[in-house]
Amino acid sequence: MTRRFFTDPLGYRLVLASLLIGSVLSVFSTGIQLLTSFNRQKEEATAVFTQIETALAGTLEQALWTFDFDQVNILLDGIASNEDITHVELVSQTGHRWERGAPSEAPVQRVYPLSYSRNGQVTQELGKLRVELTLAAVINNLREQFWVILMTNLIKAYLAAVALLYVVHRMITRHLRTVARHVDNTGDDPALQPLVLDREKRRKPDDLDHIVSAIRQFERRVQNDVAALKSEITERRKSEAQAREALSVRSSFIGTMSHEVRTPLNAILGFLHLIEIDEAVPERQRHYARVATRASQQLLNQLNNVLEMSRLDSNAVSISTRPTDIRRLAQQWQDTTHAAIHFHEKDIEVVLELEPPLREKYELDGARVTQIVTNLTDNAAKFTQSGTILISIRETRDPDTNEPLGGLQISVSDTGPGIDRAQCTQVFERFTQLDTRLERTHGGSGLGLAICLELSHLMGADLTVIQPERDGFTTEFLLVIHSADAPEAQNE
Repeated sequence: MTRRFFTDPLGYRLVLASLLIGSVLSVFSTGIQLLTSFNRQKEEATAVFTQIETALAGTLEQALWTFDFDQVNILLDGIASNEDITHVELVSQTGHRWERGAPSEAPVQRVYPLSYSRNGQVTQELGKLRVELTLAAVINNLREQFWVILMTNLIKAYLAAVALLYVVHRMITRHLRTVARHVDNTGDDPALQPLVLDREKRRKPDDLDHIVSAIRQFERRVQNDVAALKSEITERRKSEAQAREALSVRSSFIGTMSHEVRTPLNAILGFLHLIEIDEAVPERQRHYARVATRASQQLLNQLNNVLEMSRLDSNAVSISTRPTDIRRLAQQWQDTTHAAIHFHEKDIEVVLELEPPLREKYELDGARVTQIVTNLTDNAAKFTQSGTILISIRETRDPDTNEPLGGLQISVSDTGPGIDRAQCTQVFERFTQLDTRLERTHGGSGLGLAICLELSHLMGADLTVIQPERDGFTTEFLLVIHSADAPEAQNE
C-alpha cells in the first residue's frame, strides 16, 4: 500500500494543485498578517508622540516662557534619548533654535505648537517643536517576521497536501485502482468474482458504491449477453453444418441428375436428327421431329446451366489463361450467333466489329470468355425479333490520355425490346426474368446471366449493362477484361 501511495499519479496531481493553491493562500495570508503587525507596531512606535505631548509639552512651554534654557536643553535631550527619534528641532519666537540629531528620509514627524496659556486662554505664541520618528526598526522586524510567517504557512500547506494525498488515496484512489483492475480482468474472464471494495459498509451509499453497483449490473448483463451469444453461435454452427451438408447433397444430386438426364437426352437428340434427315419419313413427322429437337435442345441448355451453377457454388470452376487469338475467337462468336439465329428461325444481321489496333493474341481464358459471349449473343438472338446483333471488340484505353491499358472491352448489342434502367441490376440475379410475358414466350430459367456474372468475377473482369451509344440499338452488355496482355515471346 505504501508503494502505491507514493506512486499515485492522480494523488500527485491533487497534491500539486493543493500546493499551488496553498502557496498562493499562504502568501496572501502572510501579507495580511504582516500588514496587521505593521499597523500595530507603527501605533506602538508613534505612541511616543502622545507621551511627548502629554508629559513634556507643558514643561517645555513653561521653560521657554521663563527663558530657562538649561531646562529646555534637558527636556530636548530627554526627547532625543528615545532610540526611534532621529531628529528634534525647537524654534522659539525670540529667534532661538535648538536641534538634536539629523533629519532622515521619509520620517514620521509631528509638529507641536508651543504657547503660554493663562486661565485656559492662549496669551503668547512661544515657538514650534518638531519631532521626527523613524520606522527602520519596525521594517527590520517585519522582514524577520515575513520569512517566519511565510515558511510556517508553507509548511502547514505542504503538510495539509500530504495529508490530503493520503486521505484521497485511502478513500478514493485505491478503490478506483481496484475497480480498474477488476474491469481489466473481466475482459479476459467474465466469470470472475463480483467486485467488492475493501472498506466498511456505509449506512448511506456514496458515489463509489453507486459505481460498484453499476459495474455489477453491467457484468450481469454482459454475462447474460455472452451466454446468449454462445448459444446463438452454437446454433448457427449447427445450422451452418447442416446447410453445408444440404448444399453438398444438393450439388451432388444436381450434378448426378444432370449427367443422368443428359445421357438419354443426347440419344433422343440423335434419333430426332436421324428422323429429320431421313427422306423416307413423311414431311409431317419430320416437322414434328424438328419441333422436338428444338425443345430437347432448350432442355439440354437448361440442364447445362444448372450443372454450371452447381459447379460454381462448389468452387469447382477454375480460370486458365493462355495466349489466345482474339480474331479467330471473335469469328467463332459470330458463327455461333448465326447458328443461334438459324435455330430461332429469325432474320437478324450479325455484325462483328474489331476496332484497331488489336494485337493477334491476348492472355485470357478463351473458353470462359466464349461461354460468356455465347450466352449474351444467345439471349440477344432469343429476344430480338429483327434488326442487328453487334459484337464489338476493342482495347481498353485511358479516358484522359487515350493510352492503351492492356485490357479488352467486349460488347454485345442488339435492337431488341431493351431493358428498363430500373431493372438493369436485376438481370444478373438467379432465376430472374424481367418480363413474365417474355418468359412464357421464350422460356428459360434465369441462370444464364447469373453464370456470366460469376464467371467474369472469377476472371477479375466486369460485366455490366450500359446504355448503347449507337443509334438503333436498345441493349448493350459490356465485358471489360482489365488485363489481357500476352508475353511477347508468345505474341507471334
